[in-house]
Amino acid sequence: MVIKVTDNALQAFLAKPKEKLHLADISRKIKVPHPTARQWLNKLEKAGVLLKEHKGRLTLYSLKMEGPNIIDYLAIAEKQELIKKCNESLIIKELASELHKSLPENTKAIIFGSAAESPAKAQDIDLLVTGTADEKAIRALGKKLNKEIHLIAVKSLSQVTKALKEEIIKKHIIIRGTEDILRWMIWQA
Repeated sequence: MVIKVTDNALQAFLAKPKEKLHLADISRKIKVPHPTARQWLNKLEKAGVLLKEHKGRLTLYSLKMEGPNIIDYLAIAEKQELIKKCNESLIIKELASELHKSLPENTKAIIFGSAAESPAKAQDIDLLVTGTADEKAIRALGKKLNKEIHLIAVKSLSQVTKALKEEIIKKHIIIRGTEDILRWMIWQA
């Protein structure tokens, strides 16, 4: 039950982890009726994952950042999002598969920007990789996918500018290093 609740209810928070979201916005994002969304959100509130706040007639929900296992719940939601995107797009599926195989251990990889929302419509794929990345192999993968890959390689996530970090948070698919990337997105300035 936790995976199903996480898969659906926490999806709305992945792009806006520090914001309070209205029930209607969450319902729209996860594509379920309000009563269903409310049930799932209430279960997550009882589990200590979400906070609920009433402002007049509005019900707002936010992530309980100091809650037990919050990183685990969000990691499951991110992995479910990756699986969903891989099932929807052969481009993402092939890219994720190749990155899992070819990148060295402890390397983190994130697809961000327009390709994270609609890979088929995106003109290129923005890819952030930490550590060592074989640029030739990534360029060759782009040719195979018929998409230019715009690679940003950094030694660590702390080198990413604040503006780029904000862009990544809004539209992203985490390929590798989910928990570390979530910690960076949410808690590191």
